[in-house]
Amino acid sequence: MERSKLEVLNVTEYNLLATKDPNGSYDRKTRENLYWVIEKLRQNIPNLSRLEKKIFSKFKNAQFEALGEKEKKVKFEIARYRFSTNFKQTLKITASGLVALIVAGAFVYQFILDDATQQKIEVAYYQGLNEVGLVSKEDFEQIRTDLDLTFSELEKAKKQSEELNQTIERMMANNKVTENLKYIVKQIYRDPRAKYIKNKKEVTLNFNGKPVAKYLTNSNLWYILGVVETGVIRLYYDNEEILEFRTIFGRKGEETPLGEYKIKNRVFKPTWYKKEIKEGRTRVRAIPFGHPEHEIGYWWLGLKKVGDQVPGSYGIHGVNVGKVNEFYKKNFDWRNGSAGCPNVQDWNLNFLAEVVPIGTPVNIVLKDKWSNERNTPPSAA
Repeated sequence: MERSKLEVLNVTEYNLLATKDPNGSYDRKTRENLYWVIEKLRQNIPNLSRLEKKIFSKFKNAQFEALGEKEKKVKFEIARYRFSTNFKQTLKITASGLVALIVAGAFVYQFILDDATQQKIEVAYYQGLNEVGLVSKEDFEQIRTDLDLTFSELEKAKKQSEELNQTIERMMANNKVTENLKYIVKQIYRDPRAKYIKNKKEVTLNFNGKPVAKYLTNSNLWYILGVVETGVIRLYYDNEEILEFRTIFGRKGEETPLGEYKIKNRVFKPTWYKKEIKEGRTRVRAIPFGHPEHEIGYWWLGLKKVGDQVPGSYGIHGVNVGKVNEFYKKNFDWRNGSAGCPNVQDWNLNFLAEVVPIGTPVNIVLKDKWSNERNTPPSAA
């Protein structure tokens, strides 16, 4: 096929779709590839060539079936013709064996073969298409390059995952979880192997099925200290500092009020109430989580002032995860600080929200009041 007949698809994608039945049955990977090609056509309808419009018209409502469904239909046909002639019986056995072979092959390919073997099979498959003229030599070489790159990236990701797992296990074995907790919570943030297991009395942080750390949900054991001058929050558990991380406090004119607080609530995917000045008047606009302008992260830990109240609403919250550089810029340029609330990166905030109980005391101070070597929180004075 001449490339000039295609505007959106390449030859490989076109041949993959053109050789299929809109109501055919294919393995999971083939169906995913077919739906991807159809969606690519759908999103580029104005740019389709005449040939691509024709094939899109044929496949736009395609409903491919899984091989498992095809196997059920074959078995149904076998039941219908079980009393037929020997010839039909032979056809039935042959068809059943063929389907079983296809299903078994697909299963072995998908769940048993390693990435390297799968890559070799895919290269051989496309090489076969190349030999019969369905894939050009240039496309075949591009496919081989893409597969090599994909395999390399998979191997890299697998290695990094194994290294992370070994690092955390080594920390646990050396009983250095507290010393390395800052590293751990950042590395496992949004890793599906990380789970917070909760009950009425305690929260356990698990990684890869193994407990990393365990904490009681007694607020008397917890203490949070915010130090405005150095821009950090320190988290204490049972009189031991377990975590310290960079924090943005209020900018000039909107300083974070100093004093003692307690955590009064926690909200997941909170609405952000942003103060704005419009036509000379201050107004508050509600911005829901997921909106492009939403910038307070996944969690809100509301703070209640102890003693003399302060105007406004304050809480520990996150930042827009797409603005990591702005987070660090704010730390070093106080003109771009927060509107008063302590801002932290989401991986640290997520840990706070999962393990720190409601009622935990929080103290916001201007400067450190004790030596780091003492490793104990300051008095409530």
